[in-house]
Amino acid sequence: MKDAATFRRFMAEQSAFVAQKCTFEYARARAGLNWDKLFREMAFRQAVEKSRWEAFCYVLSDVGIILEGALRPHARTREIELAERMGRLFELCLLEHPIPDHRPEGWGDEIEAFKLRLAQAQMTAPKAPYDIGEISGGRIYKVLPIHSNLTRFDRELVTNNIRFSLCRFHEDMLRRLAPEAVVADMLSAAPAAEAADRQS
Repeated sequence: MKDAATFRRFMAEQSAFVAQKCTFEYARARAGLNWDKLFREMAFRQAVEKSRWEAFCYVLSDVGIILEGALRPHARTREIELAERMGRLFELCLLEHPIPDHRPEGWGDEIEAFKLRLAQAQMTAPKAPYDIGEISGGRIYKVLPIHSNLTRFDRELVTNNIRFSLCRFHEDMLRRLAPEAVVADMLSAAPAAEAADRQS
């Protein structure tokens, strides 16, 4: 992985995989034999859809912070520009899909929150993926499509599942990422790539 376009796909695909794996596995385990019956109910399907998209956004934010930490040493005094590019990639990953029905106002609040989170992250040394994952884990727990009566003791379980999944993502990232090449491409070619996105 040596260019910004491949990097963006990796960011989106890995976030979707972690989010869906963790939320669906938990929901199916909690629902047990009632899983098929629940999926016939419109309210439950809508809750699953909301959970899926929110989880994707939350994990995408964590994945973006992990990736920024891996790229930052190669930005060489251009860290703020790198954060701007990462913020734009986060936005593009969300906006390449139709706006979910439960979010008629769009993703603007989450996009701005991610940009603020990037700015705060750049003030300190990059954190370990396990620590970063606590953020999305706690947020995903609140939007699970299972009644809170059944989930009230499971916050730690859900959070740790996300944290360990992000650790596995980090290992995969280290094997596949060529950070210096990606940073060079992001900082030089990103404006052209954004123009292509707007025209498509």
